[in-house]
Amino acid sequence: MNNKLSIFCGLGVLLISIARGNGQPQSNETVVTSTSSTETAPVVPQKLLVAIHYEALCPDSVYFIRRRLHDALLDNDWWRYTELKLYPFGKAGFYNNTATKEMQVFCQHGWEECELNALHACILETLEIQEAFKLIYCMLRAYSNQLDKCSNHLGLDVSAARKCKQSRKTPEILAPYGKETLKLGLSFVPTIVFENVFEPYEQSSIRYNFEGHFCSQYERKFNIRLPTCV
Repeated sequence: MNNKLSIFCGLGVLLISIARGNGQPQSNETVVTSTSSTETAPVVPQKLLVAIHYEALCPDSVYFIRRRLHDALLDNDWWRYTELKLYPFGKAGFYNNTATKEMQVFCQHGWEECELNALHACILETLEIQEAFKLIYCMLRAYSNQLDKCSNHLGLDVSAARKCKQSRKTPEILAPYGKETLKLGLSFVPTIVFENVFEPYEQSSIRYNFEGHFCSQYERKFNIRLPTCV
Protein backbone atom coordinates (compact mmCIF):
# COMPACT_ATOMS: atom_id res chain seq x y z
CA MET A 1 0.00 0.00 0.00
CA ASN A 2 1.24 3.47 -0.80
CA ASN A 3 2.94 5.03 2.21
CA LYS A 4 0.57 7.98 1.95
CA LEU A 5 -2.39 5.71 2.65
CA SER A 6 -0.76 4.57 5.89
CA ILE A 7 -0.85 8.07 7.36
CA PHE A 8 -2.74 7.88 10.63
CA CYS A 9 -6.13 9.32 9.93
CA GLY A 10 -6.11 11.28 13.19
CA LEU A 11 -3.45 13.80 12.05
CA GLY A 12 -4.73 17.36 11.97
CA VAL A 13 -5.17 19.37 8.79
CA LEU A 14 -6.36 22.91 8.11
CA LEU A 15 -10.08 23.02 7.41
CA ILE A 16 -11.66 26.04 5.77
CA SER A 17 -15.42 25.92 6.05
CA ILE A 18 -17.18 26.86 2.83
CA ALA A 19 -19.97 24.92 1.15
CA ARG A 20 -23.60 24.96 0.28
CA GLY A 21 -26.48 22.63 -0.60
CA ASN A 22 -28.01 19.66 1.15
CA GLY A 23 -27.18 16.00 1.52
CA GLN A 24 -28.16 12.63 0.21
CA PRO A 25 -31.62 11.12 -0.33
CA GLN A 26 -33.62 9.74 2.55
CA SER A 27 -33.68 5.98 2.99
CA ASN A 28 -36.90 4.06 2.34
CA GLU A 29 -39.04 3.14 5.31
CA THR A 30 -39.53 -0.51 6.21
CA VAL A 31 -42.90 -1.70 7.53
CA VAL A 32 -43.34 -4.15 10.41
CA THR A 33 -46.43 -5.44 12.15
CA SER A 34 -47.52 -3.97 15.47
CA THR A 35 -47.27 -6.27 18.48
CA SER A 36 -50.31 -4.71 20.13
CA SER A 37 -53.10 -7.17 20.91
CA THR A 38 -55.73 -4.57 20.05
CA GLU A 39 -54.58 -3.69 16.54
CA THR A 40 -52.97 -5.36 13.56
CA ALA A 41 -52.27 -2.35 11.34
CA PRO A 42 -48.65 -2.14 10.14
CA VAL A 43 -46.46 0.45 11.78
CA VAL A 44 -43.19 2.03 10.75
CA PRO A 45 -40.33 1.22 13.13
CA GLN A 46 -38.63 4.17 14.73
CA LYS A 47 -35.25 4.87 13.19
CA LEU A 48 -32.07 6.09 14.85
CA LEU A 49 -30.15 8.66 12.83
CA VAL A 50 -26.55 7.52 12.35
CA ALA A 51 -24.08 9.68 10.40
CA ILE A 52 -20.71 8.31 9.30
CA HIS A 53 -18.06 10.83 8.26
CA TYR A 54 -15.35 8.97 6.34
CA GLU A 55 -12.75 9.10 3.55
CA ALA A 56 -12.48 6.78 0.56
CA LEU A 57 -8.76 6.09 1.04
CA CYS A 58 -8.51 6.14 4.84
CA PRO A 59 -7.60 2.70 6.26
CA ASP A 60 -9.53 3.37 9.48
CA SER A 61 -12.62 4.33 7.49
CA VAL A 62 -12.40 1.19 5.39
CA TYR A 63 -12.00 -1.00 8.46
CA PHE A 64 -14.95 0.54 10.29
CA ILE A 65 -17.36 0.42 7.36
CA ARG A 66 -16.42 -3.09 6.22
CA ARG A 67 -15.81 -4.76 9.58
CA ARG A 68 -18.02 -2.90 12.05
CA LEU A 69 -20.87 -1.01 10.43
CA HIS A 70 -21.69 -3.54 7.70
CA ASP A 71 -21.75 -6.51 10.07
CA ALA A 72 -23.76 -4.66 12.72
CA LEU A 73 -26.50 -3.66 10.27
CA LEU A 74 -26.79 -7.09 8.65
CA ASP A 75 -26.16 -9.48 11.53
CA ASN A 76 -28.61 -7.66 13.81
CA ASP A 77 -31.19 -6.83 11.13
CA TRP A 78 -30.80 -3.17 12.04
CA TRP A 79 -31.44 -1.59 8.66
CA ARG A 80 -35.11 -1.15 9.53
CA TYR A 81 -34.13 0.68 12.72
CA THR A 82 -31.46 2.89 11.13
CA GLU A 83 -31.55 6.12 9.18
CA LEU A 84 -28.02 5.98 7.79
CA LYS A 85 -26.21 9.02 6.41
CA LEU A 86 -22.80 8.72 4.80
CA TYR A 87 -20.51 11.74 4.35
CA PRO A 88 -17.47 11.01 2.14
CA PHE A 89 -15.39 14.03 3.07
CA GLY A 90 -13.48 13.51 6.31
CA LYS A 91 -10.57 15.85 6.98
CA ALA A 92 -10.72 17.59 3.63
CA GLY A 93 -11.17 21.31 3.16
CA PHE A 94 -12.02 24.03 0.65
CA TYR A 95 -10.04 27.01 -0.54
CA ASN A 96 -10.40 29.73 -3.15
CA ASN A 97 -7.99 29.49 -6.06
CA THR A 98 -6.98 33.11 -6.61
CA ALA A 99 -5.70 32.36 -10.11
CA THR A 100 -8.89 30.77 -11.42
CA LYS A 101 -11.24 32.42 -8.89
CA GLU A 102 -12.84 29.03 -8.31
CA MET A 103 -13.44 26.99 -5.18
CA GLN A 104 -11.06 24.04 -4.88
CA VAL A 105 -10.94 21.09 -2.49
CA PHE A 106 -7.98 19.32 -0.90
CA CYS A 107 -8.09 15.89 0.75
CA GLN A 108 -5.97 14.16 3.36
CA HIS A 109 -4.79 11.46 0.94
CA GLY A 110 -4.41 13.65 -2.13
CA TRP A 111 -6.36 14.46 -5.27
CA GLU A 112 -7.24 10.81 -5.93
CA GLU A 113 -9.16 10.67 -2.67
CA CYS A 114 -11.05 13.84 -3.57
CA GLU A 115 -12.15 12.24 -6.84
CA LEU A 116 -13.17 9.02 -5.11
CA ASN A 117 -15.01 10.90 -2.37
CA ALA A 118 -16.92 12.74 -5.10
CA LEU A 119 -17.75 9.45 -6.82
CA HIS A 120 -19.09 8.07 -3.54
CA ALA A 121 -21.14 11.25 -3.11
CA CYS A 122 -22.68 10.78 -6.56
CA ILE A 123 -23.53 7.18 -5.69
CA LEU A 124 -25.24 8.37 -2.51
CA GLU A 125 -27.18 11.03 -4.43
CA THR A 126 -28.45 8.68 -7.12
CA LEU A 127 -29.09 5.35 -5.38
CA GLU A 128 -31.32 4.32 -2.49
CA ILE A 129 -29.23 4.23 0.69
CA GLN A 130 -29.06 0.44 1.10
CA GLU A 131 -28.03 -0.02 -2.53
CA ALA A 132 -25.50 2.79 -2.23
CA PHE A 133 -24.07 1.25 0.94
CA LYS A 134 -23.69 -2.18 -0.70
CA LEU A 135 -21.87 -0.61 -3.63
CA ILE A 136 -19.57 1.52 -1.46
CA TYR A 137 -18.87 -1.49 0.77
CA CYS A 138 -17.74 -3.44 -2.28
CA MET A 139 -15.69 -0.58 -3.69
CA LEU A 140 -13.80 -0.15 -0.41
CA ARG A 141 -12.62 -3.77 -0.44
CA ALA A 142 -9.06 -3.11 -1.60
CA TYR A 143 -8.85 0.67 -2.05
CA SER A 144 -9.57 0.02 -5.73
CA ASN A 145 -13.01 1.66 -5.68
CA GLN A 146 -13.87 -0.32 -8.81
CA LEU A 147 -17.24 1.02 -9.84
CA ASP A 148 -17.66 -1.23 -12.88
CA LYS A 149 -16.73 -4.47 -11.17
CA CYS A 150 -18.83 -3.83 -8.09
CA SER A 151 -21.91 -2.48 -9.87
CA ASN A 152 -21.90 -5.45 -12.26
CA HIS A 153 -21.52 -7.87 -9.36
CA LEU A 154 -24.47 -6.29 -7.54
CA GLY A 155 -26.59 -5.76 -10.65
CA LEU A 156 -26.91 -2.02 -10.05
CA ASP A 157 -27.48 0.66 -12.67
CA VAL A 158 -24.91 3.39 -11.98
CA SER A 159 -25.46 5.46 -15.11
CA ALA A 160 -26.91 8.34 -13.07
CA ALA A 161 -23.90 8.29 -10.73
CA ARG A 162 -21.55 8.40 -13.72
CA LYS A 163 -23.40 11.36 -15.17
CA CYS A 164 -23.29 13.13 -11.80
CA LYS A 165 -19.51 12.69 -11.58
CA GLN A 166 -18.79 13.59 -15.20
CA SER A 167 -21.05 16.63 -15.46
CA ARG A 168 -20.10 18.42 -12.24
CA LYS A 169 -16.88 19.60 -10.68
CA THR A 170 -15.54 17.80 -7.64
CA PRO A 171 -15.80 20.79 -5.24
CA GLU A 172 -19.44 21.28 -6.21
CA ILE A 173 -20.26 17.61 -5.62
CA LEU A 174 -18.54 17.58 -2.23
CA ALA A 175 -19.91 20.93 -1.06
CA PRO A 176 -22.97 19.64 0.89
CA TYR A 177 -20.96 16.83 2.50
CA GLY A 178 -18.19 19.21 3.46
CA LYS A 179 -20.70 21.65 4.90
CA GLU A 180 -21.96 19.05 7.37
CA THR A 181 -18.55 17.58 8.18
CA LEU A 182 -16.76 20.88 8.72
CA LYS A 183 -19.32 21.85 11.36
CA LEU A 184 -17.88 19.15 13.61
CA GLY A 185 -14.24 20.18 13.57
CA LEU A 186 -13.44 16.48 13.74
CA SER A 187 -9.93 15.24 14.54
CA PHE A 188 -10.26 11.60 13.50
CA VAL A 189 -11.76 9.70 10.58
CA PRO A 190 -14.11 7.93 10.68
CA THR A 191 -16.33 9.93 13.00
CA ILE A 192 -19.73 8.55 14.02
CA VAL A 193 -22.59 10.82 15.12
CA PHE A 194 -25.90 9.66 16.58
CA GLU A 195 -28.95 11.92 16.25
CA ASN A 196 -26.84 14.95 15.27
CA VAL A 197 -25.10 14.97 18.67
CA PHE A 198 -21.33 14.85 18.17
CA GLU A 199 -19.45 13.26 21.07
CA PRO A 200 -15.74 13.87 20.33
CA TYR A 201 -14.43 12.11 23.43
CA GLU A 202 -16.52 8.99 22.80
CA GLN A 203 -15.34 8.34 19.26
CA SER A 204 -12.78 5.66 20.05
CA SER A 205 -15.33 3.75 22.12
CA ILE A 206 -18.00 4.13 19.43
CA ARG A 207 -15.68 2.85 16.69
CA TYR A 208 -14.71 -0.27 18.60
CA ASN A 209 -18.05 -0.95 20.28
CA PHE A 210 -20.49 0.36 17.70
CA GLU A 211 -23.20 -2.20 18.51
CA GLY A 212 -23.20 -1.35 22.22
CA HIS A 213 -23.48 2.37 21.54
CA PHE A 214 -26.21 1.84 18.94
CA CYS A 215 -28.24 -0.17 21.43
CA SER A 216 -27.88 2.38 24.23
CA GLN A 217 -28.63 5.31 21.92
CA TYR A 218 -31.73 3.59 20.53
CA GLU A 219 -33.05 2.73 23.96
CA ARG A 220 -32.34 6.24 25.25
CA LYS A 221 -34.22 7.90 22.41
CA PHE A 222 -37.17 5.54 21.96
CA ASN A 223 -37.31 3.74 25.33
CA ILE A 224 -37.13 0.46 23.44
CA ARG A 225 -34.50 -2.28 23.79
CA LEU A 226 -34.00 -4.01 20.46
CA PRO A 227 -34.17 -7.83 20.41
CA THR A 228 -30.49 -8.28 19.53
CA CYS A 229 -29.28 -5.90 22.24
CA VAL A 230 -28.05 -7.56 25.42
